[in-house]
Amino acid sequence: MTIQWFPGHMTKARRQIEEKLKLIDVVIELLDARIPLSSRNPMVDEILKDKPRLVLLNKNDLADPQVTAEWVRYFAEQGLPALPIDAFTGTHVKEICRE
Repeated sequence: MTIQWFPGHMTKARRQIEEKLKLIDVVIELLDARIPLSSRNPMVDEILKDKPRLVLLNKNDLADPQVTAEWVRYFAEQGLPALPIDAFTGTHVKEICRE
């Protein structure tokens, strides 16, 4: 008997994402600016491979501005442009199209 730890709905969602990914040009990855790595799905890099991506650090009004700037640099070093935003107030949301 094989025990499967990965829930079926997650397998289905991953398969659907991989299918839809063929139809899109760029991915927007939305993370919590207070906990960017903890709010990130660990499978995203594997699924997206080399697909162009923009990382949005949401709730930046609740995060330390200096730490957020360090996260922006960190993601840039990974080859991922990042933009701190606040979706609730709309702060910096218009800049998404510029990236």
